[in-house]
Amino acid sequence: MDMNQKLDYSKLTPIELKAIAISYQNMKKDEGEAFNSSFPYMTSAIEVLAEQLFDYPADNIEELKTLHDELLATNKHLLQLAPVPPSLNPEKIVSELTNDEIVDRLLKISLVNSLVETLSYFQNIVLMRISDIENGVLKGVNNGSIN
Repeated sequence: MDMNQKLDYSKLTPIELKAIAISYQNMKKDEGEAFNSSFPYMTSAIEVLAEQLFDYPADNIEELKTLHDELLATNKHLLQLAPVPPSLNPEKIVSELTNDEIVDRLLKISLVNSLVETLSYFQNIVLMRISDIENGVLKGVNNGSIN
């Protein structure tokens, strides 16, 4: 493949095409700008599940700690699964990879980035609940006012 040849995305589903497009938009963002998931409906479902843990029973704090560690390990290994470009030189990449390999890597990178970002959110929710339990914070309790 050469640099002047357009990538052929014809084998992808509309969901996969959208995922690659969103991933590309994320790459163009400045640092600190909000990340947009390449798989927004899956992300929303995971976020809803995570938010259910705000009321997780304090007696089960060890389960929360284990869940936190599992999410951390999952993200670590997902990032290791992300395809690494054979070179930082785009001309070398297109000379070494076929069209299908380039498109496949773009899709895998968008999936890994979205999952890692989403699972990091989940991990932060779990960490907040652990912190609340360890600090004795009870939801819905009026702790008085500061005068």
